[in-house]
Amino acid sequence: MSWATNTVSEAIGQISDALIERCSNERLLPEIEVVRTPVALVFVRGDRAEPGASLAKQVVASFGYWNTASSNYLDLVFFGWWKDGDTVGFQSHDQGKIFVDCYEEVQRLSKWRYSGETDILLVDFEMDVKIGRQLVNGRFSFKNCIDLPVEEMIAQRRVRSLDALVHELVGAGQAIFERNQFQGSVFEISDRIAWVRGKKVLWDRLKVLFLRDWSKVYDELRPFAVCDLSIVP
Repeated sequence: MSWATNTVSEAIGQISDALIERCSNERLLPEIEVVRTPVALVFVRGDRAEPGASLAKQVVASFGYWNTASSNYLDLVFFGWWKDGDTVGFQSHDQGKIFVDCYEEVQRLSKWRYSGETDILLVDFEMDVKIGRQLVNGRFSFKNCIDLPVEEMIAQRRVRSLDALVHELVGAGQAIFERNQFQGSVFEISDRIAWVRGKKVLWDRLKVLFLRDWSKVYDELRPFAVCDLSIVP
């Protein structure tokens, strides 16, 4: 689902409520002690001039579609945005202070650092399963993360557009959800994308008999590498 949110705690509350509802409609296996689902934290400013403004226009145009397409598979959190009915927009008052507060809070909670452009940070969202199968203590885990510098990836032609990237991430999330309900992780998203992209890139290399250039395969997959951005106490 797509979430327009103004604080990290608000995002945690939104996803916690959604995850509780999803789990109430499905039977959790008795051995599950922690429910886990991948989440995309999206940092895209809506007050930029072109060419960066084009990404904000994609958010406005695609927000509803992404909300439907991502379903239970991948939650998309848009920090510093608002939603009123079918209308979405960027909280641009006070020179984007809400957006700044959000990314600074994520920086305090992790080793991640905002690029200054458009970023997607894939993290795991976890909730403990207590007696009576109640879900409590929703939180973002930064143990397994994928840091995607979206504009850099578009410039380097690793992805065509924000729409294409979100579609790819949702597809990977769906495959994981269908195989491992409520136990999926960012690590599995990385594996899935590596399999799909790696297979395509390898085939492209074979077609042009360019087998010696394995670096092109590596470059295609490098942005989707998993890293530990958690802060050790």
